[in-house]
Amino acid sequence: MKNILIIDDSVSIRKEIRKILKSVGGIKVVGEAAEPVEALKLYEAHKPDIIILDIDLKDGNGIDVLAQIRSSEKKVIIIMFTNYFNAAFQKASERLGANYFLDKTNDVDKLINIMKELAHR
Repeated sequence: MKNILIIDDSVSIRKEIRKILKSVGGIKVVGEAAEPVEALKLYEAHKPDIIILDIDLKDGNGIDVLAQIRSSEKKVIIIMFTNYFNAAFQKASERLGANYFLDKTNDVDKLINIMKELAHR
């Protein structure tokens, strides 16, 4: 069973991600956060195996959260899942150690396939 932390400022997106993850199996959502401080607290409390992280967050951004988590933890799988799908954000995410960079609009199937693969590793 893989533990997942969902970090996104949109309640409806978090709900949709939960729905997607239910279809995958082998996954347990251990927390949800809408802003960086809450996200980092939940990360420390649960030490999830996988984080699904948006760039646009309340009172901050996912790039900073990515950098903070990667400064102390290299093993957690981080999937950037965002509407800010452009080369600059993708480069920054990759440089800081994101494992995947996906577009919320076009890459839902990719997210499902990645989650299926990760759930059974």
